[in-house]
Amino acid sequence: MALGLLLVLFMVMSIISVMGLVLLFLVKGKKGQKVVFYCMAVWGMVIAWMTASSYPTNFIKEQMLSWGFGALAVVALLVQICGKSEKSFLTAKLLAAASVVLGMVALFVI
Repeated sequence: MALGLLLVLFMVMSIISVMGLVLLFLVKGKKGQKVVFYCMAVWGMVIAWMTASSYPTNFIKEQMLSWGFGALAVVALLVQICGKSEKSFLTAKLLAAASVVLGMVALFVI
């Protein structure tokens, strides 16, 4: 029963992540890009929290690695807010995408 729920959770999280990443780079309007970007940055932080809290308390290295992936999303938000050029927004989107991808890998593989 529990493994079935974990499979459903994995599939839902994977679908949200893949669809969010696709939308992150394909949406054309500025407002839509920002909405998807903020959603993906928050999603990266949620994944980091889930990953870090899934480890036992004595797995410090794995927890720090997970929080590091979540920190990528925070850095992405800072780059997007502080930077005003299109290049800084692309950098922020890449950081948010890296946060989500690395967080998913850490959650379900490591």
